[in-house]
Amino acid sequence: MEQARRRRRLKGEKMTTSANDHFVWEESGRATFDGHDLAELAERFPTPFYLISRPQLRDNIRQLRRAFSGVDGLRIYYSVKSNFESIVLRTLADEGCGAEISGALDMELARRAGMQPGQVVFDGPCKPPEDVEAALEWGIHLIDLESLTEARMVNDIAGRLGRKVKVGLRVDPLLAKPYYDKVISTYKKKFGLPIDQAAGAAAQIASLPNLELVGVMTHIGSQVFTPSRYLTTLDRLFDLIVQLGKQGIEIEEVNLGGGYPAQSMRNLRLSRRFVVARLLERLNRIEVEAKSIDEFGAQIGERYHQLCRRTGLRPRLAIEPGRCLVSNAGIVVGKILIVKNDWVFTDISINNIPENLFFSEWRLVFPGVPPSTKAERSYNISGPTLATQDVLYFQREVPLAREGQPIAILDTGAYSIARANQFTRPRIAAYGIDDDGTIRLVRRAETVEDVLAPQVWDEPAPEAKPKATAVKRAAQG
Repeated sequence: MEQARRRRRLKGEKMTTSANDHFVWEESGRATFDGHDLAELAERFPTPFYLISRPQLRDNIRQLRRAFSGVDGLRIYYSVKSNFESIVLRTLADEGCGAEISGALDMELARRAGMQPGQVVFDGPCKPPEDVEAALEWGIHLIDLESLTEARMVNDIAGRLGRKVKVGLRVDPLLAKPYYDKVISTYKKKFGLPIDQAAGAAAQIASLPNLELVGVMTHIGSQVFTPSRYLTTLDRLFDLIVQLGKQGIEIEEVNLGGGYPAQSMRNLRLSRRFVVARLLERLNRIEVEAKSIDEFGAQIGERYHQLCRRTGLRPRLAIEPGRCLVSNAGIVVGKILIVKNDWVFTDISINNIPENLFFSEWRLVFPGVPPSTKAERSYNISGPTLATQDVLYFQREVPLAREGQPIAILDTGAYSIARANQFTRPRIAAYGIDDDGTIRLVRRAETVEDVLAPQVWDEPAPEAKPKATAVKRAAQG
């Protein structure tokens, strides 16, 4: 029975592949991404490296548009912070996406990608005044406010520029938290204002002479597995919009934010660390299947139209997808370096995939090894750095664990490169797969000089001199 569970888990890497996933792990062991053999790429390029698929990105954004096709005038603001590589941003700009930015860096990236300022919104709890001024000068569509202090700051800048600025108000709809979300719910409370405080805040914002409050937005979490939470959120946002209308504030746009799930990331990573993990696995509860993006689009669209009919209002619907567009469009390819006791060390580090996503985990594959291969034992899988927390997987079964074996970690297109760090090692290269299947460099690997370049050394280091005692011994010797 234990062996059967092992086989299911290994095959599960393939079973969780979504319908439009460009990754294939054949029973022969051949693992490909957009048709490229990952074992061959691990020999062709220095590992580890990122690999980003433009065809996968195009499929993802087009599937998202089809899912929400019943909503006329839908605005899609891609969350630039998810992955801001040139191949990603230019592809999504080409597909007509706008951008959700969180500061000057995101803004410059959106500008370079060719995204239009009228399709850009600015989010974040503490926007630097200089970034706000630059955004207004560029002519972005809307700034989402998260506090009255921020509202007054934007109002002052707009007054100095002689502008009337469109703004939105970020609110927390105060939903009941699912069990897996309770761990991080406290952190989320810092964003926006509780919805029961929104009407009072909106009245104060509307009184500021240089601001025009035209939007309400929210963000209810990451990897939200079911559309029902968005439906409840829409209900509460429309109730707020009706209330604001009675105050003379007309809302033009309702923004549901992001959180739409990457279809291939379903395992509850946090659960594996609990004592009850084995019981959950026996009951088939450690893996939660996300509803398809088609179901999200259909149900959200239907509820939106119901609310429009009920209230007689028709604010434009907007969303801010990130992970669902780019997660499975990026992978990391590496190799096993050392096998020691219960540990497998790889050249892939949490430097390269630093996101600590509590409730999902990446798919792990072994190119060249058939996915149904029986694993004789489990290992903890570690990165190579001198960091205690550099552990990628706990107690994962590794078939044919051998040094030099290629490995690939999937679902790393979101928040990996963007959050990558340089702890003891420079950041790694990224390659992109173009529409015609060619592979090209999109981010060169950093060198030690790249890492040290921002440092300021006041004066050259003194030449190392041997200690007097050592000199004496050498003379005596």
